[in-house]
Amino acid sequence: MMTVRLIIVATLLGIMLAGVYALQNADVLQFHDYNVSGLPVRTEMPEVPPTPGDKTVTFVTYNVLVDNVAIDKRAPVIFRLLQESQADIIALQEVGDWFVDLMRKENWARGYYWVNTDTMNCGGNVILSKFPVDASGCLTLPGRQARTALLATLKLAGRKFTVATSHMESPLESGGIRGRQLDIIFEHLAHAQDAVMLGDLNFGDGEGEDKKIPADYTDLWKALKPGDPGYTWNIEKSDMARDSCFPGEPSRRLDRILVRSEVWKPKETRIIGDAPVIAGRKDLFPSDHFGLVGMVTRE
Repeated sequence: MMTVRLIIVATLLGIMLAGVYALQNADVLQFHDYNVSGLPVRTEMPEVPPTPGDKTVTFVTYNVLVDNVAIDKRAPVIFRLLQESQADIIALQEVGDWFVDLMRKENWARGYYWVNTDTMNCGGNVILSKFPVDASGCLTLPGRQARTALLATLKLAGRKFTVATSHMESPLESGGIRGRQLDIIFEHLAHAQDAVMLGDLNFGDGEGEDKKIPADYTDLWKALKPGDPGYTWNIEKSDMARDSCFPGEPSRRLDRILVRSEVWKPKETRIIGDAPVIAGRKDLFPSDHFGLVGMVTRE
């Protein structure tokens, strides 16, 4: 019996080590390969004391593409865009180890609290904040892709602001699952004093999931640029998006910033990362998604 148990343990260990080796040596990492939820979320303190304002708050959401493709060209551009945004709160999705390792070398990034720097944790979601972090955690979401949401409650201008970010279920036919995921996220935000849900929601305007967004949330893009489609997944402009899109998928506004607050009101919003890394070429952008910046002001 002992021999049988040893064989079983050795076999399982071999499978685990093989999986780790395959993951570490893959040229292109698939998102679900490292998406492990339910682990503790750790916050790292900033090396440089941040100095956020108290009249405006700037958010960025960016799906940075975990695939280890042209990172020597893509990463510097992403970091420049993040730095130039002067964002107070940055929500990133599809963050891999390579991205964290490179970002640690960026001087500007040392002035943020880092919520979840273990890319094996919470589905590659990371939050950077200039505001102190009061609490944080990871939600497991339903669906075949084992998606998650990362939450952080921040101390912001005498109030508590809860931030949630997620990379939601991606297949076109998964609208029902995304609806359930939204229900769970907004339920956890329901008792927050102020709240923002931002990230790669994986559905576009006019799709059924829109009805799951509570009426007291303001979509910054809709509020400030109602006549602009605001495509952050643009298959006409970016070959990276076109090459990764589902059959029949159109360009869509997949990335959003949704704010609920009685005191913070929409001020500005814009798309970033929509220029190719090399001028005139459509095959290489900073990511297959474009990033989104949004600013709110306190009345």
